[in-house]
Amino acid sequence: MAASVLFACGLNEQKLPSFIHISEESNVDGSFLISSILGQRLRISNAGTLLVCLQHNYQHYFNAGMRLGYNCNIFLGKTLGIIDPSNEMAKDFLSCKWLSREHKLSDLLLADIREQLTTGSTFTARIHNTVIIDNLSILYNLGASKEDIQQLCHGLVALTREFSNLSIITKMSNSDLYSLDDNNVSKLGSVHIQVIKLKSGVFREVDGKLLIKRFQDEEDNCYESNYTTKEILYKVNDRNVKIFNPGEIGLKA
Repeated sequence: MAASVLFACGLNEQKLPSFIHISEESNVDGSFLISSILGQRLRISNAGTLLVCLQHNYQHYFNAGMRLGYNCNIFLGKTLGIIDPSNEMAKDFLSCKWLSREHKLSDLLLADIREQLTTGSTFTARIHNTVIIDNLSILYNLGASKEDIQQLCHGLVALTREFSNLSIITKMSNSDLYSLDDNNVSKLGSVHIQVIKLKSGVFREVDGKLLIKRFQDEEDNCYESNYTTKEILYKVNDRNVKIFNPGEIGLKA
């Protein structure tokens, strides 16, 4: 299970902050956070979750969920919606809408998210909805520019203002390579989680470190003094995620 890491990050509440960004350093894998958050959201009664699969396909998250103790298929089409561009591209290739030259991929993605939130029973009349985008960096590989990704994220923030019961969660891999873009996205929200390597190198008992930065007021994230920070170490096992405080196991992080 992953309840401890979500509690440590402050992501175990029924209503999450409107915009949360996860920065993933090169050579570390923060996908466990996406799977952990997905499981927590699915367990909330009458709450909708939209998973945008850019890095991994739906089958990956189904397998990860089974290891963490939840079955995505039970919620699929009920309180769980899926946007899976990579899977559609693999099936339809050049005829796929995501590879259209007439529209930007980021514009298509934002339009699809809006459509799912406003139509059908999966998301309408829910107490709370969450959109999870598993890796913004994949959009670079699909031809999106830095400006496209910034516009997409600003469009997502606009959705949270339009729908008061909506939270957006994004992740960007190789955040140290896209530091400027990643920093700009992180400043759109009130919670920023960094997944980083250990300075002391590889250690058998710990995979990496989480730096959690939370602003006291969602509207005041431009003031650098108005936030709290927290550091925890994590270890991803086959069926759970363990956390430690720095120094707890005799390790300098």
